Amino acid sequence: MSIDHEAFWSARYRGVGDEYLFGTAPNRFLAAQAERFGAGMSVLSVADGEGRNSVWLAGLGHQVTAMEQSPVALAKARSLAAQRGASVDFRQSGI
Repeated sequence: MSIDHEAFWSARYRGVGDEYLFGTAPNRFLAAQAERFGAGMSVLSVADGEGRNSVWLAGLGHQVTAMEQSPVALAKARSLAAQRGASVDFRQSGI
């Protein structure tokens, strides 16, 4: 049986309302790797969800492209980026 991943994740992100399913702070592992990212680096954030990682990376001055399949998550990610004044190239892409 095939799973509709976009519908699955959209339902999860929608289910928490205006909150963020995984919060707005970057993933701890990613944050611990911050010194590995050179100044102004181009970064691709795959399966970005609600934008916590891509927005954080953009806030550090990186050029970030974020891929996500859920339009619900992308809307929240765009909102988070706007709140933080971060510029991220958000793109919807599925499996």
